[in-house]
Amino acid sequence: MPLSRQVLRLFLLEGPRGGLERLRAGLADLRPTPLGFEIPLDDRAPEEILALLLRHGITARATRIVDRPRSG
Repeated sequence: MPLSRQVLRLFLLEGPRGGLERLRAGLADLRPTPLGFEIPLDDRAPEEILALLLRHGITARATRIVDRPRSG
């Protein structure tokens, strides 16, 4: 098992009322960070997540793919 995993970091999300709650319902592994959220890319492409943001009318000011140490 690799010692790290890739995650998509989403910074400064903006969108319609209720959009973030719908996003959280669709992405159970969405984790808050001080400036936004991050989502593991274990079983999906970053483009899938960005498409889901658009579907809910949510924009991110910036995104980054980073390696994060595995926990546990």
